[in-house]
Amino acid sequence: MNIVYSSSDSYAAVAGVSLYSLMVNNSDCDELRIFIIDNHISEKNKEKLTSMCRQFGRDVTFIPIADIEKLVGTSIDVGRWNISTFARLFYGSLLPKSVDKVIHVDCDTMVMDSLKPLWDMDLSGKAVAGALECIGDSYKTEIGMQKDDIYLNAGNVMLNLDYIRENGLEEKFKKFIAGRDRLSFMDQPVLNACTTNEEKLVVDLRYNLYALVYYLKYKNVLKAKRVSHYYTDKEVALAKRNPCIVHFTTCFMDGTRPWIEGNRHPLVDRYLEYRAQTPWADEPLWTDDRSAVKKLGYTMFNKLPQGFVAGSIGTVHDKIIPMKNKLK
Repeated sequence: MNIVYSSSDSYAAVAGVSLYSLMVNNSDCDELRIFIIDNHISEKNKEKLTSMCRQFGRDVTFIPIADIEKLVGTSIDVGRWNISTFARLFYGSLLPKSVDKVIHVDCDTMVMDSLKPLWDMDLSGKAVAGALECIGDSYKTEIGMQKDDIYLNAGNVMLNLDYIRENGLEEKFKKFIAGRDRLSFMDQPVLNACTTNEEKLVVDLRYNLYALVYYLKYKNVLKAKRVSHYYTDKEVALAKRNPCIVHFTTCFMDGTRPWIEGNRHPLVDRYLEYRAQTPWADEPLWTDDRSAVKKLGYTMFNKLPQGFVAGSIGTVHDKIIPMKNKLK
C-alpha cells in the first residue's frame, strides 16, 4: 500500500499520532510505503517520524511540497486552513511515476482497522474513491455541480494517479483554482467539480467518520447540513460500530479536537492512548485558546435542544453562507 500524509511542522505531532495508529493496525501489510508531503517540517520532527516508522520496520519518504501558488499561477486565500491541503491534487506530479495509486490520509485522523479492503477496491476508470461529504446542495451549485452529483469528502481518499496523469486532471485542477477568488473547503470543491460522477467511487463511511456523525443524531445531521444525497441511518450506525478511519474534523458542537485540552469526542480516550505511545507523548496538549464568547457559544449549543441547533446551523449553511460567498 502507498500511504500519503501532507503536513506542516505545526501539525507534525498530530500526523504522527495518526501514522502510529495506521502502522499498529496495518502491521500485517507486506509492503507499506509511506510518503509525507513536507511543508517545512522541522528536522527534529522529521527524525521523530522516521524513528517511529523504523520501530515498525517501515521507511518514510519526505517529499518537499511544491509552491502551490506558483504552480497554479495565482494567489490562494487559504483562510484558517494550510495551503498544504492542496498538495493532494498534485500527487501525480509530486510522487514518483512508479506510484500508480495512493491512499491519502489526513493528519487529524485515527486509523482503527486495516486499510487493505479499501486498497483492494477496483479503481478502473476512476480518479478517486472516498466517502460522501455531508454537504448541502448550495455548495454544489456554487461550483457548477448539479444537486444530485456525487460530492466526496477529500479528507481521506484513494487516488488513481495513473488515471489522473493520463487524463490531464492536474491541469483541470489548476484552471479551476485560478478561476476562483475563493474556495469553500479548499481543495475539496476542486476535486469534486473537476471529476465526473463516473470518475468517483463512493466508499463506506467507515473510511472517513468525520466528527459531525458522532455529535448529532442522524436526523439532525441531515437537518444541520441540508443534505439530500447521503448515507442511510443504518449505514451511518454500522460505520460507527465498525470504524476504520476516524476523522477529527471541527464541529460546531465541540470547539476543540483530541490534541486540544477539554475535547469531548467519544473516542478521545482511544486517541490519547495512541498518542501516549508516540515520540510526542510528553508534549502537553494544545491550549484551548478560544475566546470566552466562542466558548460560551459552544456551551449554549450543547444546552439547547439539538434539533433547534441543527436547524439554525442548517439555515446558515443553506442560505447565509452561500449568499455571502456570492457577494464576495
